[in-house]
Amino acid sequence: MDYKEEQTQELEILESIYPDEFTVLNSEYPEIELQIDIKLDPVPLDDSSYTVDSITNDHILHTIFTLPENYPDEAPLIKIMPEEVPKFDRDDEDVDDEDDEDKDEIEYDDHGNPIVSKFENIPDKIHFDEFIPQCIEKLNEQIQEDMLLGMQMCFALISNIKDYAEQWFQEKLSELEKEHDRLLLEREKEEQKKFRGTKVTRESYIEWRAKFRKELGLDERDAQRRLAAHQGRLSGRQIFEQGLAGDEDLDEENESLISEGVKAIAV
Repeated sequence: MDYKEEQTQELEILESIYPDEFTVLNSEYPEIELQIDIKLDPVPLDDSSYTVDSITNDHILHTIFTLPENYPDEAPLIKIMPEEVPKFDRDDEDVDDEDDEDKDEIEYDDHGNPIVSKFENIPDKIHFDEFIPQCIEKLNEQIQEDMLLGMQMCFALISNIKDYAEQWFQEKLSELEKEHDRLLLEREKEEQKKFRGTKVTRESYIEWRAKFRKELGLDERDAQRRLAAHQGRLSGRQIFEQGLAGDEDLDEENESLISEGVKAIAV
């Protein structure tokens, strides 16, 4: 096989298929090097909360193939560099930088937890950097499994890179949506706890009442009044009206008041 001729022909074919995306980085045999800029067309799954219009950046995979001397009997070396380009034109670069910083800034609540927004545009959180290693590994497996060695394979690899990337985007978006929904649900549960309050029981009410009376010095005041009553300084009627005949034990009326207080606080 004339490897140089095979590689030269492949360059011509790729240039005719990708006239705007094709660049020759090194035309000298061996180690011919070429670049194809693969523009992705990511589309969310049908059950996604987002549409194509939600994706504000174009994703481009700059793919470099280095052809070894014995290509196509030997697999090419593949390097992929992702790039994100805004879909709309921006006139003021300084303003853009500020917008990007504000967009990436994470806000936190009073407890130091990151705030999860219901209106967060999740598609913009997907970046293809983490996709690249697994993509190249998958391409190398494909070369062996599909027996591409011995054939001009760059076109097939380019097509598969695009398919793999767009499928990965869909799976990643679905994964992030589920995680986002889970965090929102947790946040709603935490917010609901604020309105439930603490459950009040008879025992906790009595404990609170004792603490309350102690803080205001009511027990000490009543003790002094009882002492005055027992020394004959108060009449029987005054003792009854001031409730000094035995405040330590809760009578039936106090029991009813406690029950009503517990119900009111619980509600």
